[in-house]
Amino acid sequence: MTITVHEAQERDIDLLVDMNRIVHELHLAAVPAYFRHPEPGAVAELFRSRLGQGDARVWIASVGEVPAGYAVSVIRERPASAICSAQRFYELEEVGVSPAHRQRGVARALVQRVLADARAQGVRDVQLTCWSFNAEAQAAFEALGFRPMTVRFQHESG
Repeated sequence: MTITVHEAQERDIDLLVDMNRIVHELHLAAVPAYFRHPEPGAVAELFRSRLGQGDARVWIASVGEVPAGYAVSVIRERPASAICSAQRFYELEEVGVSPAHRQRGVARALVQRVLADARAQGVRDVQLTCWSFNAEAQAAFEALGFRPMTVRFQHESG
């Protein structure tokens, strides 16, 4: 079956909300102190605002005619400091694939589309963050060519 990826439009918001629910529920179950149950319509409004930002792109992957996953990418720019060079990179903020379509090339198609878009924008560096509990996603990202850059630690005091 053919996987296609297209840039999301306003008409895709309800679909994006449904696909995001799968990813959000996974995060909510694993890190309930960090994530919350969104108010009705809040996720739709979040996607609506992303679609209106010039530095953000939202992608939808379909297997045949069936929506199978989505990705959100944002161009980030950080100025140089006394110790760091200026940075311009794509951040892959979200990637979600429906359970029925995992390990079938959907995430790969989404990532390849984001990488192609980054190159077209003259951005060579694509970064993402993944929660430490999500070993399945980490393995998928490494299989797609991503390598760990930093490790973030947390200490709950009190």
